[in-house]
Amino acid sequence: MPLSQPYESPALREAIGPALRPGGLALTERTVRFCGLVPGDQVLDVGCGTGATAVFLQDRFGAVAVGIDASDLLLAEARESCSALALVRGDGACLPFAPDLFAAVICECVLSLLTNHQKALAEFYRVLRPGGHLVVADLYWRSPEPPDMAPPPAAQGCLAGALPRHALEERVAAAGFALDLWEDHSEDLKRLAAKLAWNGIRVADLWGAACRPGTGPAGRPGYALLVGRKRRDSHG
Repeated sequence: MPLSQPYESPALREAIGPALRPGGLALTERTVRFCGLVPGDQVLDVGCGTGATAVFLQDRFGAVAVGIDASDLLLAEARESCSALALVRGDGACLPFAPDLFAAVICECVLSLLTNHQKALAEFYRVLRPGGHLVVADLYWRSPEPPDMAPPPAAQGCLAGALPRHALEERVAAAGFALDLWEDHSEDLKRLAAKLAWNGIRVADLWGAACRPGTGPAGRPGYALLVGRKRRDSHG
């Protein structure tokens, strides 16, 4: 699937590490502690890749983790590294799970890659149990509107679906979630960009677009952690 191809690159994965995103597993741990997940909670990792987050959730917090991803290659690696991990090949906008099932849905560096945000958010809402948490860690535009961008390459990257903060929050709220947390983690993005450059990897190959010169700091992409909650009075 074209959207997963950049993350299948051995060079990219060697440069970034198994978590394949800014902040790595430290940001995942921050999320789990904020959400108050306890051993035995079922957690869905959307866009699980090689399974780093799912394995971390199981080993560190005792969660019952399920991963879903569109990449056969990445899922094969996940199965090889942890044969006991529950993994499904599928689309984040069409989840093959029952309603009200998960205590948390984790979507790290994935929502911006999905072509239909509203459908995906509706699916996340459906499979969460009342009171369950949606975790989105992703790129966003630090300006009120997306800046002018150079034409993206054929295989669109993360920036193709990135939104300004207000638009992302509005879409999450429109899907029925209460917004519990917004944190900017753009420093993690800067560190990742520097690491990629050091390893000879063009950031534009991963993000799929580049800001034109002169847009200023507000026109640059940032990285944020958003946590929403399915209201307990919801009937899903």
